[in-house]
Amino acid sequence: MKKSNPLLSKSVKKIMETNFLTIKKDQKVSEVYELLKKKSNLFEVMDYIYVIKENNDLIGVFSIKNIIRFNNNKKLESFMQTQLVTASLNTDIEKIAHMALKHGIKAIPIVEKNKIIGVVSNKNILQILNNSLRKDIFHFAGIHHSHLEYNNTMEIPIIKSVTHRVPWLISGLIGILAMAAFIGIFENTLKENLILAFFIPVIVYICGALCTQIEAILVRDIAVMGKALKIKKYILKQGTISVIIALMISSLLFLTITFFWQDNNIASVISLAAFLSLTLTTLVSFAIILGIKKLGGDPALGGGPFGTVISDSLSIIVYLLVANWLL
Repeated sequence: MKKSNPLLSKSVKKIMETNFLTIKKDQKVSEVYELLKKKSNLFEVMDYIYVIKENNDLIGVFSIKNIIRFNNNKKLESFMQTQLVTASLNTDIEKIAHMALKHGIKAIPIVEKNKIIGVVSNKNILQILNNSLRKDIFHFAGIHHSHLEYNNTMEIPIIKSVTHRVPWLISGLIGILAMAAFIGIFENTLKENLILAFFIPVIVYICGALCTQIEAILVRDIAVMGKALKIKKYILKQGTISVIIALMISSLLFLTITFFWQDNNIASVISLAAFLSLTLTTLVSFAIILGIKKLGGDPALGGGPFGTVISDSLSIIVYLLVANWLL
């Protein structure tokens, strides 16, 4: 039987709990005990009690488990936490889950115009994180989004699994075959400088690994930061980091080739080609993720086989063109 995972497609309003504990700031611990005795079975969220003013504005919160530390006559305003972590109805639900993790809290209050209107409970936060993780794993593997409709992959019909997964793999195969044909153009260059062929797998691997890092970090930051993410500033910073990494890796390649093959010319060519390949594939990784996002697709798809084929192909093209030009 088909089982859906609805949380990732729902709004905050549809998943938040509306039966939660609130109490006025001038009330005492003893009154909290009385409230819990009489009405605890009526509330869906029991991790925290939210403190409100007379006009129902949210001004504080405290954990139920902490009230046993205080005297019955102690007023709530004297120990409640006033540094509140809140969300609104427009906040992305995945961001809410990450907020809970970041601040180490079990529930997030939903506030509109300073008034608490609901709470995203610990149960929903865990479900959001679980579904988000499953979604990213599937997408990074290039598996169709409809697999997310099932909680158990054993429930997915065989034909559906095949038809959703094979196109991605065939697209990757086509890309690799095209690269094989492209490499054949440089047959003479590779014969004359066999060492170039040795380093093709190295270039492909290191470029792919760097791009996977970039894509994973960017997808995560888009999901967590949302509209707060300043794209230009972000690309500038991450691009600078990638250039530094590319420079370090190409320098290491130069030293390694010089040491083992005693050929400074070949070492310079390969290290330069590696640097340019890493730099350009970094830019392509940004373009893939942001392009998919702009088209309204899921950015996590950029980390699947499509992104891998583009990254691998570009790294080989740049590597061989630079080597052929300089040699």
